Amino acid sequence: MQGADLTKRLPEPPKQQKDSLRIYALGGISEIGRNMTVFEYQDEMLIIDCGVLFPSSGEPGVDLILPDFGPIEKKIHKVKALVVTHAHEDHIGAIPWLLKLRPDIPIVASRFTIALIAAKCKEHRQKPKFVEVNEKSDVNYGSFRCRFWAVNHSVPDALGIMLGTPAGNIIHTGDIKLDQTPLDNRPTDLPALSRYGDEGVDLMLCESTNANIPGVSASEGDIPATFRRLVSNAKQRVIIATFASNVYRVQAAIDAAVYAGRKVAFNGRSMMRNMEIAEKMGFLKVPRGTIISIDEAAKMAPHKVLLITTGTQGEPMAALSRMARREHRQITVRDGDLIIFSSSLIPGNEEAVYGVMNMLSQIGAEVITNKEAKVHASGHGYGGELLFLYNAARPKNVMPVHGEWRHLRANKELAVSTGVDRDRVVLAQNGVVVDLRNGRAEVVGQITVGNLYVDGVSMGDVDADTLADRTNLGSGGVVSITCVIDNRTSRLLEHPAVSTTGFSDDDRGIVPEVAKLVESTMNDLAAEGENDTYRMVQKLRRKVSKLMDSKYKREPVILPTIVPTNSDVLMPDDDEVHASRESL
Repeated sequence: MQGADLTKRLPEPPKQQKDSLRIYALGGISEIGRNMTVFEYQDEMLIIDCGVLFPSSGEPGVDLILPDFGPIEKKIHKVKALVVTHAHEDHIGAIPWLLKLRPDIPIVASRFTIALIAAKCKEHRQKPKFVEVNEKSDVNYGSFRCRFWAVNHSVPDALGIMLGTPAGNIIHTGDIKLDQTPLDNRPTDLPALSRYGDEGVDLMLCESTNANIPGVSASEGDIPATFRRLVSNAKQRVIIATFASNVYRVQAAIDAAVYAGRKVAFNGRSMMRNMEIAEKMGFLKVPRGTIISIDEAAKMAPHKVLLITTGTQGEPMAALSRMARREHRQITVRDGDLIIFSSSLIPGNEEAVYGVMNMLSQIGAEVITNKEAKVHASGHGYGGELLFLYNAARPKNVMPVHGEWRHLRANKELAVSTGVDRDRVVLAQNGVVVDLRNGRAEVVGQITVGNLYVDGVSMGDVDADTLADRTNLGSGGVVSITCVIDNRTSRLLEHPAVSTTGFSDDDRGIVPEVAKLVESTMNDLAAEGENDTYRMVQKLRRKVSKLMDSKYKREPVILPTIVPTNSDVLMPDDDEVHASRESL
């Protein structure tokens, strides 16, 4: 099944061979986010990462999208450990929900990663079982041997994994770049990867985020000088927006503020929590007296303050978005303020981000992005860096992960260019099952993997149909229909009541037309002897939807209600019905 057309659904995978390692992703392949990969050997399982994906504008009312735990829910008792590569939300964010299925799963991670997971789980009143590891650790969980190597990324303490199994050795890069001048002096350990290559790497799962960009990525070491220049030259308040876990970027911002004689205030709950943890653990160095509260910052002269905030992706409730809308309780952005977007633009968020930028510019603030100055460096290696990884590891088989399709295909070509046989580069997507056996990785089938939505505090109560209804509510409005019928003959006892919401400012022509169609349809159903209210509702929905689409090119949500009643009961007149509806 190698080279299978993944635009078509593959068959169910066969029963796993006893000497094979089975691998499948429940999230994170053919998308960027909610990374979670499952490894099965005989009667044991190991999971790498368990993150979230943030919703797009096409998923209204959704807070988070989780990996689909369905395929492993009934065999969760077989999981020996959850191994986590680093502390970003797309790798740790879904852990509290996984632990609701089984609270005692050992979580294996580095010191800083554990600290952020623990803080997240505390909000869910969970106390996970942690196992702290570093780049020198060597731990065993059943048939799985886990060794690690230092990886440079945009968060401290990131690790790559060398997973040893009876079926072969697997390298998982996690998120990775080859920064030659990292601010923490902890570069990616290529010699360690090369030593693993000497042992033999049967399969390499390599991240693909920037595989389509040639050359090498900018160094995090380039950012501090830019920050220092921009902050020193600013005449009023400076606001730097960045990801809440990017300790290196926050350190550069603090250093620039100290150099320019400014105080620093954090804004955003996740930013304040993460930086407090980073400072306590020694990853963030802050001179005494530098940090002030947001309330104190609001009272100080603007040229004496630098704010570090969340909201780089235009999230509606993030601090920066509220500032742009003039809804922030403490901070009012003014003409002449400097706003620095120190981040990349995640695909799908363009409209929201540009909207925030435009609102800030309308106020009179100066907005700086990476196009105007070197204020951001990606945490993901470019194509040239991935070539170094392949040459060091020398894998027999490759499985690109962590990317959309264009990234995965670009990564495949990189692997092939280093000598990996084209037939041994496995292109998969969420749910595609890959078996490693006798030194060869092959696609053997596909399991059903969907989206698990978090809406408020509930998980799984929202499905694709619900989201479609929400989208239609926003774009097409609602047409409500009420039919009162005789419970014996199914004939209408009064004219259908039709109303619209969000469909048109003037529904005077629409309502009579829909009412006429409904009355005709109900009369036909009564003549046919139909007495099932469910089938009546479905018939009305189809008929009215067809009218809306053909005549008005709209797709409103159609809400028919059938009310069977005894015709002997005295029915209210039209005025009473109208008065009753007005009071609702």
